[in-house]
Amino acid sequence: MLVVFVGSYLVGSIPVGYFVVRKKADVDILDSGSRRAGGYNAFIVTNSKVTGVLVGVLDAVKGLVPVLAAGWIFPQSFLHAGMALFGAITGHNYPVWTKFKGGRGLATAAGGMITLGLSFAVVWCVIWAVTKVVLKRDILVSNLTAIFMTPLLIWSLPWEWVGRFVGMQTDHWTFIFFSCILSMILLLGHLDVVHDVWKGSPGEHSDKTPPQP
Repeated sequence: MLVVFVGSYLVGSIPVGYFVVRKKADVDILDSGSRRAGGYNAFIVTNSKVTGVLVGVLDAVKGLVPVLAAGWIFPQSFLHAGMALFGAITGHNYPVWTKFKGGRGLATAAGGMITLGLSFAVVWCVIWAVTKVVLKRDILVSNLTAIFMTPLLIWSLPWEWVGRFVGMQTDHWTFIFFSCILSMILLLGHLDVVHDVWKGSPGEHSDKTPPQP
């Protein structure tokens, strides 16, 4: 299990956001904007949607590959696949190569959940969209709301619905526990947002913040 986590951590720790933004705009993403190495900050600091999407997709691949590899080595082992995803997100958020300065983990989590548990990703996106579009909150606050609410909604939904989109055999309570751990890991990547919300100020770089060249 430790080997799965460490191997996945190394894949997740590849600082693709740093390399892409440095190549595209000659900017150190870890010293610009929110100082996060994810797709959203890549868009903010380069003023390029293409760059932001590219970084986001590559970050998602960092979550997808370890989960697929774990599923291939340990067929139908939800535990090993889940540990692989946790390792990849940890590597993305705290990469040893950049002094543990990384991203927030959302794209990496989404990539892994495509095969591991699409239900989580669907519920997360629905909550995010309602918070962002209907309640008109900024992107980072919408992230927080979705992180907190997704395990609760998964718990309240019938397992017949949720389990239909889970890629590996598991049970309702195991998936709920997994969802809680995943949300806690994602929350750690948003502690600065939690601080801003607690202080009554918007996230440091909401979607209302003008992109900087």
